[in-house]
Amino acid sequence: MNKLLSALVIASGFLSGVSVAADIEQGVMKDENNYYGLEKAQSNIALNAPFSKQYEDMSAESEITPFGPARGISYFEIGLVRSANGGDQTITKSAFSTGTDHGGSYLYVYAWQVGYGNPNNATMNGQSKSAALSEARCGSDLHRCRAGETVTGWLYGWDFSGQQNGQVKVSSNSVASPFGNWSDSLYIN
Repeated sequence: MNKLLSALVIASGFLSGVSVAADIEQGVMKDENNYYGLEKAQSNIALNAPFSKQYEDMSAESEITPFGPARGISYFEIGLVRSANGGDQTITKSAFSTGTDHGGSYLYVYAWQVGYGNPNNATMNGQSKSAALSEARCGSDLHRCRAGETVTGWLYGWDFSGQQNGQVKVSSNSVASPFGNWSDSLYIN
């Protein structure tokens, strides 16, 4: 049983990097143009200040090995909703719903993830969608990676164009310790 569990853990860790193997090697960015899914211009999202400070405080307390094994997820939250009707709305950590009415010709939901994991399908009003954007991020502020930087997290985006309002649920499975499923939800007005 232990051998089977170990094999599954190793396989899931291997599979998590398959889609970006050409750009990331041993956790270090090789090619800065690593955009998968939604247009590059649509993924130019910055973390809000409270998150950046919180993550800096967390990383200051832990020992970081630049080329050590990848860390599992330590943070996963919806950070932005972008729509034709509502524009960009940054979502605070304690928000249960958007304060702006969204919808229109496009509706995107973005989530920040610190650590390595595999995003699951997101759901909204019974519709299930896979991540349309998966972008490696670096540093304590999760900025766009430059060649030679160590990947510390990811920005994921889901395309719910055609929806007007409803509950969105997103999640990701950690591929390293601490193992587990991380999730977040938000009601979009």
